[in-house]
Amino acid sequence: MKRLIYIPLLLLSLVACSDEAPLTVSEAEGELVINDISREQPGQTIVLTRAAVDPDLAVEILASDGNVYRGYEYAAGATLPDRFSLIPGTYTLHAFSENQTSWTSDNEGRGSAVYEASQEFTVETDWVTYVNLAVPMKNYGVSYTLPEGFATWFPVCTFTIAADGRASTLTTAQTAYYDPANIEGFTFSFHLVNSDGEVYDIEPQTYKNPKAGIVYNVNLAFASDDDPTKLKIGISYDDTYEEIVHEITLY
Repeated sequence: MKRLIYIPLLLLSLVACSDEAPLTVSEAEGELVINDISREQPGQTIVLTRAAVDPDLAVEILASDGNVYRGYEYAAGATLPDRFSLIPGTYTLHAFSENQTSWTSDNEGRGSAVYEASQEFTVETDWVTYVNLAVPMKNYGVSYTLPEGFATWFPVCTFTIAADGRASTLTTAQTAYYDPANIEGFTFSFHLVNSDGEVYDIEPQTYKNPKAGIVYNVNLAFASDDDPTKLKIGISYDDTYEEIVHEITLY
């Protein structure tokens, strides 16, 4: 009698189980290995090294809908996993400096370099995808240099630069950063006082159409080695030199 009761209960149990959603095996995944994420430094050649992520860059992996995938987002300086597991599909590796909105007010208004880049990659089942990403500078910088011994003749030299509605007075060790979207470029001037106390204000010069990713260096130099009364101004960047004022006679 117990057997006759037991069998119907077992059958009911099997019927109940058949109404539930079938069990599925997790979809096979692929892997991502980030070989290198480096900032492109103006005038320098990038050397890619395995598993090197620039500590000044934040990193995130975005799904096709633009959202961060599986929480794969890391602040600048954070340690990234050696490998990332992802469901097969197309993703975007996004690397950026964290000053995207604050860079214009950095360094007492002189600004700071801002970097950003994205790269799509595809992950396949049971396959490892390797990615390198070079991250360019989105804005441009301006600095200046003086010739050796310049302070002997001109103990006071003030360099002022203006662009994007911001003006800064720089030392030779400083760089100001601006938005290349402003094709009017940047304007700069020199205020000089020579060893006799005489004051000279060199007429402002404008450089138009600056390009992103470049640091422009304004060069003030003597027109000749033995004549401090005549100066010339040029702009150098990468391996290029542009002479924009051939000669300025002070006195």
